[in-house]
Amino acid sequence: MEDWSPPLYLLVENFRTQWAEEHQLLWAAHQLERWDARLRRERGQEPRPQDAFLKTVRDALEHLDEVDFEDGQAVAPPAPTKRAERIGRAVRDLPGGVLDLGLGPESLVGGISAQAIEARALEAVRAVEGELAAEQLEEHAAYLRATENDPAMRQVLEDIADAYDHPELVTRLDPDGTGSTD
Repeated sequence: MEDWSPPLYLLVENFRTQWAEEHQLLWAAHQLERWDARLRRERGQEPRPQDAFLKTVRDALEHLDEVDFEDGQAVAPPAPTKRAERIGRAVRDLPGGVLDLGLGPESLVGGISAQAIEARALEAVRAVEGELAAEQLEEHAAYLRATENDPAMRQVLEDIADAYDHPELVTRLDPDGTGSTD
């Protein structure tokens, strides 16, 4: 047995803070998925598939009022009828058919680690950033092709490209920091 344990009020206080932060991380990942899907739809592309596990955890959290609680876990009630089978479905779909509600440094609600959620979210962000960077390079190349017969405009575009790759060169484009190149 350990020599010291925090007082109960600190455990309760920390539980609420951690629970709120875990929810916030899950919902932020969900919002990222939604905005990425919208961007792709507006570009005429197919949206990426939702992360099924994160969706199941979100659904389970959203419907906690429909489930039973045993030993620090949310458990789905048995589904005796076809009509009632949707009650607790998300909890039943989780590994082990339960949603762990306890505190722990290793995992968040649903047994998924904060690092895993962060990695999944960063993967989506990097994919969008990569697509936007490729699009920007293609547009820039198109401008360069269009200015083959205009050396002054071509130089401006090359300077802009250099500024993106080497921010320290921005002073060459805007020496006084006013935004004017005159």
